[in-house]
Amino acid sequence: MRRKWDKKEERYFGIGIYRPKTQENLGTLWRTALIYKASFIFVIEAKYNKKSSDVMKAWSKIPLFQYETMEAFLSTVPYSCKLVGIEMDKNAVPIKDYTHPDRAIYLLGSEDHGLPKELKEKCHDLVYLPGDNSLNVAVAGSISIFDRINKLGLDD
Repeated sequence: MRRKWDKKEERYFGIGIYRPKTQENLGTLWRTALIYKASFIFVIEAKYNKKSSDVMKAWSKIPLFQYETMEAFLSTVPYSCKLVGIEMDKNAVPIKDYTHPDRAIYLLGSEDHGLPKELKEKCHDLVYLPGDNSLNVAVAGSISIFDRINKLGLDD
Protein backbone atom coordinates (compact mmCIF):
# COMPACT_ATOMS: atom_id res chain seq x y z
CA MET A 1 0.00 0.00 0.00
CA ARG A 2 1.41 3.36 -1.00
CA ARG A 3 1.45 6.21 1.41
CA LYS A 4 -0.40 9.28 0.20
CA TRP A 5 0.75 12.68 1.32
CA ASP A 6 -0.04 16.28 0.75
CA LYS A 7 1.95 17.77 -2.13
CA LYS A 8 2.94 20.59 0.25
CA GLU A 9 5.31 18.08 1.88
CA GLU A 10 7.37 18.14 -1.32
CA ARG A 11 7.86 21.90 -1.26
CA TYR A 12 10.74 23.91 0.09
CA PHE A 13 12.68 27.02 -0.77
CA GLY A 14 15.77 28.90 0.13
CA ILE A 15 16.80 32.43 -0.70
CA GLY A 16 20.10 34.24 -0.79
CA ILE A 17 22.24 37.06 -2.05
CA TYR A 18 25.34 37.16 -4.22
CA ARG A 19 27.77 39.71 -2.75
CA PRO A 20 25.30 41.62 -0.54
CA LYS A 21 26.16 45.28 -0.17
CA THR A 22 25.36 45.44 3.56
CA GLN A 23 24.82 42.95 6.36
CA GLU A 24 21.61 44.77 7.27
CA ASN A 25 20.09 43.69 3.95
CA LEU A 26 20.84 40.08 4.73
CA GLY A 27 19.46 40.45 8.25
CA THR A 28 16.20 41.89 6.93
CA LEU A 29 15.87 39.12 4.36
CA TRP A 30 16.64 36.53 7.05
CA ARG A 31 13.75 37.78 9.17
CA THR A 32 11.34 37.63 6.23
CA ALA A 33 12.59 34.14 5.37
CA LEU A 34 11.97 33.01 8.94
CA ILE A 35 8.46 34.48 9.10
CA TYR A 36 7.45 32.93 5.77
CA LYS A 37 9.05 29.55 6.48
CA ALA A 38 12.01 29.38 4.12
CA SER A 39 14.15 26.30 4.66
CA PHE A 40 17.43 28.22 4.57
CA ILE A 41 19.16 31.41 3.46
CA PHE A 42 22.64 31.95 2.07
CA VAL A 43 25.26 34.43 0.94
CA ILE A 44 27.83 34.01 -1.79
CA GLU A 45 31.21 35.73 -1.51
CA ALA A 46 30.28 37.47 1.75
CA LYS A 47 30.23 36.87 5.51
CA TYR A 48 27.55 37.65 8.05
CA ASN A 49 28.10 38.64 11.66
CA LYS A 50 25.30 38.25 14.18
CA LYS A 51 23.52 41.52 14.95
CA SER A 52 22.10 42.60 18.28
CA SER A 53 19.09 43.97 16.38
CA ASP A 54 18.01 40.38 15.55
CA VAL A 55 15.31 40.28 18.23
CA MET A 56 13.72 37.15 16.72
CA LYS A 57 17.02 35.24 16.93
CA ALA A 58 16.60 34.17 13.29
CA TRP A 59 20.10 32.67 13.39
CA SER A 60 18.84 30.00 15.81
CA LYS A 61 15.80 28.99 13.74
CA ILE A 62 16.78 29.00 10.07
CA PRO A 63 20.20 28.04 8.73
CA LEU A 64 22.50 30.50 6.98
CA PHE A 65 24.96 29.01 4.51
CA GLN A 66 28.00 31.08 3.55
CA TYR A 67 29.71 30.19 0.26
CA GLU A 68 33.16 31.54 -0.49
CA THR A 69 32.72 31.23 -4.25
CA MET A 70 30.02 31.01 -6.88
CA GLU A 71 31.28 27.53 -7.78
CA ALA A 72 30.98 26.33 -4.17
CA PHE A 73 27.35 27.50 -4.12
CA LEU A 74 26.47 25.91 -7.46
CA SER A 75 27.91 22.56 -6.36
CA THR A 76 25.32 22.37 -3.55
CA VAL A 77 22.09 23.05 -5.44
CA PRO A 78 19.85 20.10 -4.49
CA TYR A 79 18.57 17.55 -6.96
CA SER A 80 15.25 18.51 -8.55
CA CYS A 81 15.46 22.08 -7.27
CA LYS A 82 15.20 25.05 -9.60
CA LEU A 83 17.57 27.98 -9.31
CA VAL A 84 15.51 31.15 -9.82
CA GLY A 85 17.33 34.43 -10.41
CA ILE A 86 15.52 37.61 -9.40
CA GLU A 87 16.98 40.06 -11.88
CA MET A 88 16.21 42.95 -14.20
CA ASP A 89 17.08 41.17 -17.45
CA LYS A 90 15.64 41.13 -20.96
CA ASN A 91 15.19 37.34 -20.67
CA ALA A 92 13.33 37.50 -17.34
CA VAL A 93 9.58 36.95 -16.98
CA PRO A 94 7.49 39.32 -14.88
CA ILE A 95 6.81 37.94 -11.41
CA LYS A 96 3.05 38.45 -11.89
CA ASP A 97 3.16 35.78 -14.63
CA TYR A 98 5.62 33.43 -12.93
CA THR A 99 4.65 29.98 -11.68
CA HIS A 100 6.87 29.14 -8.73
CA PRO A 101 8.35 25.64 -8.68
CA ASP A 102 7.69 23.38 -5.70
CA ARG A 103 11.41 23.29 -4.85
CA ALA A 104 13.31 26.51 -5.47
CA ILE A 105 16.37 28.49 -4.56
CA TYR A 106 15.87 32.21 -5.15
CA LEU A 107 19.04 34.11 -5.96
CA LEU A 108 19.42 37.87 -5.75
CA GLY A 109 22.35 40.11 -6.62
CA SER A 110 23.45 43.27 -4.90
CA GLU A 111 21.68 46.50 -5.83
CA ASP A 112 24.82 47.87 -7.47
CA HIS A 113 25.76 45.02 -9.77
CA GLY A 114 23.00 42.43 -9.84
CA LEU A 115 23.86 38.86 -10.79
CA PRO A 116 26.90 38.22 -12.95
CA LYS A 117 26.37 36.67 -16.38
CA GLU A 118 27.84 33.33 -15.21
CA LEU A 119 25.22 32.99 -12.47
CA LYS A 120 22.33 34.12 -14.66
CA GLU A 121 23.28 31.43 -17.18
CA LYS A 122 23.07 28.78 -14.43
CA CYS A 123 19.55 29.84 -13.39
CA HIS A 124 16.68 27.69 -14.60
CA ASP A 125 14.42 30.76 -14.57
CA LEU A 126 14.89 34.52 -14.42
CA VAL A 127 12.15 36.65 -12.89
CA TYR A 128 11.86 40.41 -12.61
CA LEU A 129 9.86 42.67 -10.35
CA PRO A 130 7.98 45.67 -11.76
CA GLY A 131 9.70 49.04 -11.80
CA ASP A 132 12.29 50.96 -13.76
CA ASN A 133 14.97 50.87 -11.07
CA SER A 134 16.51 48.29 -8.81
CA LEU A 135 14.82 47.73 -5.46
CA ASN A 136 16.68 47.23 -2.21
CA VAL A 137 17.78 43.58 -2.25
CA ALA A 138 15.99 42.70 1.00
CA VAL A 139 12.78 44.27 -0.31
CA ALA A 140 13.09 42.40 -3.64
CA GLY A 141 13.64 39.14 -1.78
CA SER A 142 10.70 39.77 0.53
CA ILE A 143 8.39 40.53 -2.40
CA SER A 144 9.52 37.33 -4.15
CA ILE A 145 8.86 35.24 -1.03
CA PHE A 146 5.45 36.84 -0.55
CA ASP A 147 4.53 36.15 -4.18
CA ARG A 148 5.54 32.51 -3.72
CA ILE A 149 3.44 31.93 -0.61
CA ASN A 150 0.43 33.68 -2.15
CA LYS A 151 0.54 31.67 -5.38
CA LEU A 152 1.29 28.31 -3.79
CA GLY A 153 -1.15 28.79 -0.92
CA LEU A 154 1.50 28.38 1.75
CA ASP A 155 0.20 31.03 4.11
CA ASP A 156 -2.13 28.69 5.97
